[in-house]
Amino acid sequence: MTVSAPGKLFLAGEYAVLHGGTAVIAAVDRRAVARFVPGGSPATPLIAEAVKAVQEERELRGLAVLEGAPDVDSSALIESGQKLGLGSSAAAVVAAVGALLEVEGRSLDEARSLVLVLALRAHRAAQGGRGSGGDVAAAVFGGVITYARPGGEKPALRPLRSALPAELVVFRAGAPVATVDHLRAVGHLAERDPKTHDRCLREIADAADEFIVAYESGDAEALVNAVDRSHLALDALGRAAELQIVTPRLALASTLARELGGAAKPSGAGGGDVGVAFFSDPTSAESFRGRAVDLGLPIVSITTGARGLGREN
Repeated sequence: MTVSAPGKLFLAGEYAVLHGGTAVIAAVDRRAVARFVPGGSPATPLIAEAVKAVQEERELRGLAVLEGAPDVDSSALIESGQKLGLGSSAAAVVAAVGALLEVEGRSLDEARSLVLVLALRAHRAAQGGRGSGGDVAAAVFGGVITYARPGGEKPALRPLRSALPAELVVFRAGAPVATVDHLRAVGHLAERDPKTHDRCLREIADAADEFIVAYESGDAEALVNAVDRSHLALDALGRAAELQIVTPRLALASTLARELGGAAKPSGAGGGDVGVAFFSDPTSAESFRGRAVDLGLPIVSITTGARGLGREN
Protein backbone atom coordinates (compact mmCIF):
# COMPACT_ATOMS: atom_id res chain seq x y z
CA MET A 1 0.00 0.00 0.00
CA THR A 2 1.22 3.49 -0.83
CA VAL A 3 0.23 6.79 0.73
CA SER A 4 0.53 10.34 -0.51
CA ALA A 5 0.50 13.89 0.83
CA PRO A 6 -0.04 17.19 -1.03
CA GLY A 7 2.23 20.14 -1.55
CA LYS A 8 1.12 23.63 -0.56
CA LEU A 9 0.84 27.28 -1.49
CA PHE A 10 1.20 30.04 1.06
CA LEU A 11 -1.57 32.50 0.21
CA ALA A 12 -0.98 35.00 3.04
CA GLY A 13 0.90 35.52 6.29
CA GLU A 14 4.43 34.51 5.33
CA TYR A 15 7.08 35.37 7.96
CA ALA A 16 4.46 36.82 10.32
CA VAL A 17 3.28 33.30 11.16
CA LEU A 18 6.63 32.76 12.89
CA HIS A 19 5.83 35.60 15.29
CA GLY A 20 2.23 34.99 16.33
CA GLY A 21 0.51 35.92 13.08
CA THR A 22 -1.93 33.77 11.13
CA ALA A 23 -1.13 32.31 7.71
CA VAL A 24 -3.46 31.00 5.03
CA ILE A 25 -2.16 27.87 3.31
CA ALA A 26 -3.73 25.79 0.54
CA ALA A 27 -2.96 22.17 -0.24
CA VAL A 28 -2.36 21.62 -3.97
CA ASP A 29 -2.93 18.74 -6.35
CA ARG A 30 0.74 17.80 -6.64
CA ARG A 31 1.71 15.08 -4.23
CA ALA A 32 4.59 13.19 -2.67
CA VAL A 33 4.01 9.42 -2.74
CA ALA A 34 5.55 6.97 -0.26
CA ARG A 35 5.60 3.24 0.38
CA PHE A 36 7.32 1.23 3.08
CA VAL A 37 10.23 -0.93 1.86
CA PRO A 38 11.12 -3.80 4.22
CA GLY A 39 14.85 -3.81 4.84
CA GLY A 40 15.25 -0.45 3.12
CA SER A 41 17.26 2.52 4.37
CA PRO A 42 16.30 6.23 4.43
CA ALA A 43 17.45 7.92 1.22
CA THR A 44 17.80 11.40 2.74
CA PRO A 45 18.39 12.97 6.17
CA LEU A 46 14.78 14.19 6.12
CA ILE A 47 13.39 10.68 5.73
CA ALA A 48 15.84 9.46 8.37
CA GLU A 49 14.32 11.98 10.78
CA ALA A 50 10.83 10.72 9.91
CA VAL A 51 11.90 7.15 10.67
CA LYS A 52 13.48 8.27 13.94
CA ALA A 53 10.35 10.14 15.06
CA VAL A 54 8.10 7.15 14.38
CA GLN A 55 10.50 4.68 16.00
CA GLU A 56 10.61 6.80 19.16
CA GLU A 57 6.82 6.85 19.28
CA ARG A 58 6.74 3.06 18.83
CA GLU A 59 9.22 2.61 21.66
CA LEU A 60 6.92 4.55 23.99
CA ARG A 61 4.20 2.02 23.16
CA GLY A 62 6.54 -0.92 23.67
CA LEU A 63 6.60 -1.91 20.00
CA ALA A 64 9.52 -3.41 18.13
CA VAL A 65 11.67 -1.40 15.75
CA LEU A 66 10.46 -1.44 12.15
CA GLU A 67 13.03 -3.04 9.87
CA GLY A 68 12.87 -0.86 6.79
CA ALA A 69 12.17 2.68 5.61
CA PRO A 70 9.80 4.58 3.33
CA ASP A 71 10.67 5.17 -0.29
CA VAL A 72 9.36 8.63 -1.21
CA ASP A 73 8.76 10.09 -4.68
CA SER A 74 8.42 13.90 -4.70
CA SER A 75 8.94 14.37 -8.44
CA ALA A 76 5.46 15.87 -8.94
CA LEU A 77 6.61 18.88 -6.93
CA ILE A 78 9.61 19.49 -9.19
CA GLU A 79 9.82 20.91 -12.73
CA SER A 80 12.89 20.97 -14.98
CA GLY A 81 14.99 19.59 -12.16
CA GLN A 82 14.08 22.43 -9.79
CA LYS A 83 11.84 22.55 -6.76
CA LEU A 84 8.86 24.84 -7.28
CA GLY A 85 8.54 26.04 -3.69
CA LEU A 86 5.42 23.94 -3.12
CA GLY A 87 6.54 22.38 0.14
CA SER A 88 8.11 19.25 -1.28
CA SER A 89 10.04 18.47 1.92
CA ALA A 90 6.90 18.85 4.06
CA ALA A 91 4.87 16.64 1.72
CA ALA A 92 7.67 14.07 1.69
CA VAL A 93 8.02 13.87 5.47
CA VAL A 94 4.25 13.63 5.97
CA ALA A 95 4.00 10.88 3.35
CA ALA A 96 6.92 9.07 4.99
CA VAL A 97 5.34 9.18 8.44
CA GLY A 98 2.04 8.06 6.94
CA ALA A 99 3.68 5.09 5.24
CA LEU A 100 5.32 4.04 8.50
CA LEU A 101 2.02 4.19 10.40
CA GLU A 102 0.26 2.39 7.57
CA VAL A 103 2.57 -0.59 8.10
CA GLU A 104 1.07 -1.28 11.50
CA GLY A 105 -2.46 -0.94 10.15
CA ARG A 106 -3.37 2.42 11.65
CA SER A 107 -6.18 4.48 10.17
CA LEU A 108 -4.55 7.58 8.71
CA ASP A 109 -7.79 9.52 9.14
CA GLU A 110 -7.83 8.77 12.86
CA ALA A 111 -4.08 9.33 13.26
CA ARG A 112 -3.82 12.79 11.64
CA SER A 113 -3.04 14.56 14.92
CA LEU A 114 -0.26 12.08 15.64
CA VAL A 115 1.07 12.38 12.08
CA LEU A 116 1.24 16.17 12.51
CA VAL A 117 3.21 15.87 15.75
CA LEU A 118 5.69 13.34 14.36
CA ALA A 119 6.09 15.04 10.99
CA LEU A 120 6.64 18.45 12.62
CA ARG A 121 9.29 16.94 14.87
CA ALA A 122 11.09 15.35 11.94
CA HIS A 123 10.81 18.41 9.70
CA ARG A 124 12.14 20.78 12.34
CA ALA A 125 15.03 18.45 13.14
CA ALA A 126 15.98 18.34 9.46
CA GLN A 127 15.70 22.15 9.13
CA GLY A 128 17.54 23.03 12.31
CA GLY A 129 14.39 24.08 14.17
CA ARG A 130 13.38 26.78 11.67
CA GLY A 131 10.04 27.16 9.92
CA SER A 132 6.45 27.51 11.06
CA GLY A 133 5.27 24.02 10.18
CA GLY A 134 2.33 25.38 8.21
CA ASP A 135 3.37 23.45 5.12
CA VAL A 136 3.41 20.26 7.19
CA ALA A 137 -0.09 20.95 8.53
CA ALA A 138 -1.41 21.55 5.00
CA ALA A 139 0.10 18.24 3.87
CA VAL A 140 -1.57 16.39 6.74
CA PHE A 141 -5.04 17.92 6.62
CA GLY A 142 -5.36 19.20 3.04
CA GLY A 143 -7.91 21.76 1.88
CA VAL A 144 -7.32 25.42 2.71
CA ILE A 145 -6.45 26.24 6.31
CA THR A 146 -5.57 29.09 8.61
CA TYR A 147 -2.51 28.28 10.68
CA ALA A 148 -0.97 29.96 13.71
CA ARG A 149 1.38 29.11 16.54
CA PRO A 150 0.37 31.38 19.42
CA GLY A 151 3.41 31.90 21.59
CA GLY A 152 5.31 29.48 19.39
CA GLU A 153 3.49 26.60 21.05
CA LYS A 154 1.00 24.01 19.78
CA PRO A 155 -0.26 24.85 16.27
CA ALA A 156 -3.78 26.21 15.95
CA LEU A 157 -5.48 25.58 12.64
CA ARG A 158 -8.95 25.60 11.18
CA PRO A 159 -10.30 24.78 7.75
CA LEU A 160 -11.63 27.33 5.30
CA ARG A 161 -13.93 26.45 2.44
CA SER A 162 -11.88 25.08 -0.43
CA ALA A 163 -13.45 27.24 -3.15
CA LEU A 164 -11.42 30.43 -3.55
CA PRO A 165 -13.47 33.65 -3.81
CA ALA A 166 -11.19 35.00 -6.57
CA GLU A 167 -9.43 33.61 -9.64
CA LEU A 168 -5.98 32.26 -8.77
CA VAL A 169 -3.04 32.05 -11.16
CA VAL A 170 0.22 30.39 -10.08
CA PHE A 171 3.43 31.25 -11.92
CA ARG A 172 7.12 30.49 -11.70
CA ALA A 173 9.14 33.43 -10.47
CA GLY A 174 12.69 32.16 -10.86
CA ALA A 175 15.12 29.68 -9.37
CA PRO A 176 14.30 28.12 -6.00
CA VAL A 177 15.72 29.65 -2.85
CA ALA A 178 16.62 28.24 0.57
CA THR A 179 13.90 29.26 3.01
CA VAL A 180 16.30 28.81 5.92
CA ASP A 181 18.63 31.48 4.48
CA HIS A 182 15.77 33.96 4.21
CA LEU A 183 14.63 33.25 7.76
CA ARG A 184 18.18 33.79 8.97
CA ALA A 185 18.38 37.18 7.25
CA VAL A 186 15.07 38.29 8.77
CA GLY A 187 16.36 37.11 12.14
CA HIS A 188 19.40 39.35 11.74
CA LEU A 189 17.05 42.30 11.07
CA ALA A 190 15.28 41.57 14.36
CA GLU A 191 18.61 41.75 16.16
CA ARG A 192 19.87 45.01 14.67
CA ASP A 193 16.57 46.88 14.21
CA PRO A 194 13.75 45.28 16.23
CA LYS A 195 11.33 48.19 15.70
CA THR A 196 11.51 47.97 11.91
CA HIS A 197 11.32 44.17 12.08
CA ASP A 198 8.20 44.27 14.24
CA ARG A 199 6.57 46.96 12.09
CA CYS A 200 7.11 44.97 8.89
CA LEU A 201 5.79 41.73 10.39
CA ARG A 202 2.78 43.51 11.86
CA GLU A 203 1.91 44.86 8.40
CA ILE A 204 2.20 41.36 6.90
CA ALA A 205 0.02 39.95 9.69
CA ASP A 206 -2.61 42.68 9.23
CA ALA A 207 -2.71 42.00 5.47
CA ALA A 208 -3.22 38.29 6.20
CA ASP A 209 -6.08 39.07 8.60
CA GLU A 210 -7.63 41.25 5.90
CA PHE A 211 -7.21 38.35 3.45
CA ILE A 212 -9.02 35.97 5.81
CA VAL A 213 -11.96 38.33 6.31
CA ALA A 214 -12.31 38.79 2.54
CA TYR A 215 -11.94 35.03 1.96
CA GLU A 216 -14.64 34.10 4.44
CA SER A 217 -17.04 36.79 3.21
CA GLY A 218 -16.45 35.85 -0.44
CA ASP A 219 -15.41 39.41 -1.31
CA ALA A 220 -13.11 39.02 -4.33
CA GLU A 221 -12.20 42.70 -4.62
CA ALA A 222 -11.29 42.96 -0.94
CA LEU A 223 -9.21 39.83 -1.26
CA VAL A 224 -7.30 41.29 -4.22
CA ASN A 225 -6.63 44.42 -2.15
CA ALA A 226 -5.32 42.27 0.70
CA VAL A 227 -2.99 40.43 -1.69
CA ASP A 228 -1.58 43.72 -2.97
CA ARG A 229 -1.08 44.95 0.60
CA SER A 230 0.68 41.69 1.44
CA HIS A 231 3.00 42.10 -1.56
CA LEU A 232 3.99 45.61 -0.49
CA ALA A 233 4.57 44.46 3.10
CA LEU A 234 6.77 41.56 2.00
CA ASP A 235 8.74 43.90 -0.24
CA ALA A 236 9.26 46.30 2.68
CA LEU A 237 10.50 43.46 4.89
CA GLY A 238 12.94 42.35 2.22
CA ARG A 239 14.34 45.84 1.75
CA ALA A 240 14.75 46.29 5.51
CA ALA A 241 16.47 42.92 5.83
CA GLU A 242 18.66 43.58 2.77
CA LEU A 243 17.02 40.51 1.26
CA GLN A 244 15.41 40.13 -2.14
CA ILE A 245 12.02 38.71 -1.17
CA VAL A 246 10.42 40.46 -4.16
CA THR A 247 12.65 39.72 -7.13
CA PRO A 248 12.48 41.68 -10.42
CA ARG A 249 10.27 38.91 -11.83
CA LEU A 250 7.89 39.12 -8.88
CA ALA A 251 7.81 42.90 -9.20
CA LEU A 252 7.02 42.51 -12.90
CA ALA A 253 4.19 40.09 -12.09
CA SER A 254 2.78 42.51 -9.52
CA THR A 255 2.81 45.38 -12.02
CA LEU A 256 1.10 43.29 -14.69
CA ALA A 257 -1.54 42.05 -12.26
CA ARG A 258 -2.33 45.61 -11.14
CA GLU A 259 -2.74 46.71 -14.77
CA LEU A 260 -5.37 44.01 -15.14
CA GLY A 261 -7.21 44.87 -11.93
CA GLY A 262 -5.64 42.12 -9.82
CA ALA A 263 -2.70 41.63 -7.49
CA ALA A 264 0.30 39.31 -7.29
CA LYS A 265 2.71 38.39 -4.51
CA PRO A 266 5.38 35.88 -3.53
CA SER A 267 4.14 32.58 -2.13
CA GLY A 268 6.28 31.54 0.81
CA ALA A 269 9.72 32.96 1.52
CA GLY A 270 9.99 34.71 -1.86
CA GLY A 271 13.22 35.29 -3.71
CA GLY A 272 12.11 32.96 -6.50
CA ASP A 273 10.06 29.75 -6.50
CA VAL A 274 6.40 30.40 -7.33
CA GLY A 275 4.18 33.44 -7.03
CA VAL A 276 0.41 33.79 -6.85
CA ALA A 277 -1.88 36.27 -8.57
CA PHE A 278 -5.55 36.88 -7.78
CA PHE A 279 -8.25 38.47 -9.91
CA SER A 280 -11.89 39.29 -9.30
CA ASP A 281 -12.91 38.03 -12.75
CA PRO A 282 -11.84 35.14 -15.02
CA THR A 283 -11.18 37.35 -18.05
CA SER A 284 -8.45 39.31 -16.29
CA ALA A 285 -6.92 36.09 -15.00
CA GLU A 286 -6.78 34.69 -18.52
CA SER A 287 -5.16 37.88 -19.80
CA PHE A 288 -2.53 37.61 -17.09
CA ARG A 289 -1.78 34.01 -18.10
CA GLY A 290 -1.22 34.97 -21.70
CA ARG A 291 0.92 38.02 -21.04
CA ALA A 292 2.90 36.49 -18.16
CA VAL A 293 4.37 33.80 -20.38
CA ASP A 294 5.67 36.46 -22.78
CA LEU A 295 7.33 38.19 -19.82
CA GLY A 296 9.20 35.07 -18.73
CA LEU A 297 6.73 34.03 -16.03
CA PRO A 298 5.71 30.46 -16.90
CA ILE A 299 2.28 29.46 -15.64
CA VAL A 300 2.08 26.45 -13.32
CA SER A 301 -1.00 24.26 -13.60
CA ILE A 302 -2.23 23.85 -10.03
CA THR A 303 -5.53 23.28 -8.27
CA THR A 304 -5.94 24.20 -4.62
CA GLY A 305 -7.97 22.48 -1.90
CA ALA A 306 -6.46 19.03 -2.47
CA ARG A 307 -7.14 16.24 0.02
CA GLY A 308 -4.62 15.69 2.77
CA LEU A 309 -2.58 12.62 3.66
CA GLY A 310 -4.25 9.42 2.49
CA ARG A 311 -3.94 6.04 0.86
CA GLU A 312 -3.39 5.58 -2.85
CA ASN A 313 -4.82 2.69 -4.85
